Order: sequence, then structure tokens, then C-alpha cells
Amino acid sequence: MVIAALVITTLLSGVLASFLLKARDKDFAHEKTSLESLDTNEELRVLSCVYGARCARGELSLISSLSGSHGASKPFTPLLMHLVPLPKKRKSELLYHEHGEDVHVEEDFGTNESLMINDSIDSFAKDSKILIQQVKLVTQMVSMHEEICNATEDLRVNIVFLPFHKHQRIDGKTTNDGEHFRQMNRNVLRHAPCSVGIFVDRNITGFQQPHGFGSVQEVAVLFFGGPDDREALSLCKWFANNTLIHLTIIQFVPEDSQPESPIRNATTPDSGDLLIEVRGRNQTEHEADRSLLEEFHNRFVSIGQVGFIEKRVANGPHTLTVLREIGEMYQLFVVGKSRGDCPMTVRMKDWEECPELGTVGDFFASSLDVNASVLVVQKQRHSHDNFIDD
Repeated sequence: MVIAALVITTLLSGVLASFLLKARDKDFAHEKTSLESLDTNEELRVLSCVYGARCARGELSLISSLSGSHGASKPFTPLLMHLVPLPKKRKSELLYHEHGEDVHVEEDFGTNESLMINDSIDSFAKDSKILIQQVKLVTQMVSMHEEICNATEDLRVNIVFLPFHKHQRIDGKTTNDGEHFRQMNRNVLRHAPCSVGIFVDRNITGFQQPHGFGSVQEVAVLFFGGPDDREALSLCKWFANNTLIHLTIIQFVPEDSQPESPIRNATTPDSGDLLIEVRGRNQTEHEADRSLLEEFHNRFVSIGQVGFIEKRVANGPHTLTVLREIGEMYQLFVVGKSRGDCPMTVRMKDWEECPELGTVGDFFASSLDVNASVLVVQKQRHSHDNFIDD
């Protein structure tokens, strides 16, 4: 009887322990990884990945713009991860430390870059009063995307920013930092459990860190429709709350589409009486696009805080013409990655050089006529996935 009681107790204890662990995982799970479902009054957690001081300066400009005009007046937690490729047959190390804390490791990989990154953060913190938690990731390139994806879950971030694999030289031309960084970006886009932004930093001619009213930055978010465009527009809620950022929404609509009222005000008497029958995915996406634009208009555009422009285009070549026209009007373009089968970008793929940026993002990143920086946003694709390179 004693042996039977011990066996039964052991079995019940295992089941109970498993149940409690699953309950704890659910309680601490970071469910709000989509910016579309996050309000500016809630905490925004951002992870900026860099592999050098040059990348860090551009990422700090983004952090400054998202934090608000006078520091982190809203709940905002920026984290910066220094990516250090590890020689083969060495074990990965992930080191967490607060800004200003010394870190000692057996072999200090990336020492010079770490010192320069720390200097940049010191200067940034002194000017902006924003504290940044630093993370140093030392791992092999083949598994770096996996470590980044795991870190996004551990750190409970809403979006991770990755540097583009090319950078602008002092003469304005671009240099490739290595195809291994490009493959890392692709793998993170494929497996990340949160939204991802790839930042094409043209620090000489493009987006700069806003310092005062004399350096107000012109930012445009391009909206064609779809989940990625909605996520890009949702990120711009934090840009809109920065008085040193002049944000403009540019919505592209088919030239042959029926004219619609720009945005239906949610406070009109009949706003709650309209019954919409949704048929199929395309109609659902259209209504989701419309709803987000209405929210943005009622909250920001109607009071003059954000500009709004509508561009009617016939096809991909027409869209390219419009993009070239506005290419020099802004310091930063925020675009969604996926265009799908959008008729407004048909035949634009003939010029694609970096498909991981999407059709429009690739045009801005590859065009010699555009000097602006570009932030390409992809909405969360997976909650958890197997890390298989394909």
C-alpha cells in the first residue's frame, strides 16, 4: 500500500507541476507583440540590433524619435543589442547589462566597437535623458538569428530593428557589409515572434536625430494596404507624438477605384448604424485598413498634428513615377514590407534587388535618386517556429 501510494503521489505531483508551469507560462506570455493592438499609453518595448558604432547612431535616432519630444514621457523601454560574430566552435554568450555597467568576459570580442557604441550611448543619454539597457550577443553567424528571436521573447519586445546589410559611405555611395548579415536579416524576418523593422540608414543625407525646432525631420509613411502597412502606420503613432517629427500619411489608391469620402468621422450619428457584410479575405483587409486610417484621422489628422495626402495611381510604373517625385521631400520613409498582388505595384518587381525589403522598400533602398533613410516594417508572422534556414 505504501509503494502504491508513493507511485500515485508521484504521478499526481508530475501532472500538477506540469499544469502549474503551463499556467505560469500563460500568465507571463507576451501576447501584445503587434503594434496595431498597442496604444501609446501602453509600454512600447523596442530592441535595436547593431554590429558597429555606425549602426548604433542610426538606431539611436529611431529611439529618440519614438520616445517623444522631451524624453520618455510615455511608457517606453529601449534595448540595444550589440551583435558580435563568434569564431566557429565557440559557445554562444548572451550578456545583459544596464548602461554604464562594466562587463568582463573571458575573451572580450568586439572590444573596440563596444567602446565606441558605449560612447555613442553616453552622449545620447546625456542629451536625451533616456536610459538604454544594453545586451551583448556573442554567437556564431549561422545561429545568430535564432539567438535574436529567442531574445525577443525573453525581453518581451514589440518590435526588433535590424540594420540593413549595406551602409552609406562618406561620399554618398553604398558599401555591402556582408551577405552573412543579409541572410541573418532574412532569417529573423522568417522566424521572429514579433514585428520586425529593417532600417536602411542614410545617415549623411537622410534621417538624423532631432535635436531642436531647427532640425525637425520630415517623415512619410506610405500606405497601400495590408497587414504590414497597418503595422508601419501603427508604429508611426509614436512618431506622431514627437513635436520634432513632421509626419505625413501618403495613401495610394487605384486610379480607377470609386471615390470614397476621405475618412468617415467616428462621431457622426450614423457611425454605429452601418452594417457591413464582409465577404472573403480581401474585403476583411480593406475594412481593417479603413478602420485604422479612420482612427489615425480622428486622432491626429483632424487636429492638424499629422498631414494626409492621397495619391491615385494606375499601375506599378505610375507608382514609381510618384515615388521618384516625393523621394527628395522627406528624410525618412516608413513602409510595409509585403505588397502581395497589389495592382498599384505590378511590374515594379522587375527592378527588385533585395526582395526581403518588399517592392517599395527595395526601390527606396536601391534607387540612386533617393537620399532618404527607409524603415521597412513587417508585422509579426509567427508566435514560435523552428529555426530552419531555407
